[in-house]
Amino acid sequence: MIFHWFKKNQLEVPIVKYKKMSRKEASEDLVKLGEDLANDRHHDKALAYFNKAIEINPKNDFAWGDRGLMLDKQGRKNEALESFSRALEINSSNSITWHNKGLTLMKLGKLSESIECFDKAIEIDAKYAKAWYNRGRAMSMLGKINESQISFDTSKKLDPLLYTKLKKMKS
Repeated sequence: MIFHWFKKNQLEVPIVKYKKMSRKEASEDLVKLGEDLANDRHHDKALAYFNKAIEINPKNDFAWGDRGLMLDKQGRKNEALESFSRALEINSSNSITWHNKGLTLMKLGKLSESIECFDKAIEIDAKYAKAWYNRGRAMSMLGKINESQISFDTSKKLDPLLYTKLKKMKS
């Protein structure tokens, strides 16, 4: 498949032209298109692309992870967790998926489980500043102030600009 874009009511929509392409490549292309839609806050449309990508290639961990993000944004937290878990069954070394699963768990008040996910993300990528920051938030919510501060300090050291931005967003 080849995707060409055209504007329709201020939304770029793909025109699909078919060529020989593997199911894996087609699924990956759909994920990229879905991510573009998600970045433009078209979450319902993005979710449809991720679902189609999964239909074409059920082993596309990025499609499952992105699907989880869209479900979370729609308030469908349990479905989001199922999607993240499916993504991690396929690829357990994706630090971003571990982080995103941790965020959803944190929103559900499952703080210990969220910290486990942030720890896994950090184990995979020790320089993942967002994971350190959100680990700090979860620790703080549990009243573990010293551990929380260590996580915040690590986040700030790794990415001072990101730390400042996230801190302002949570205020």
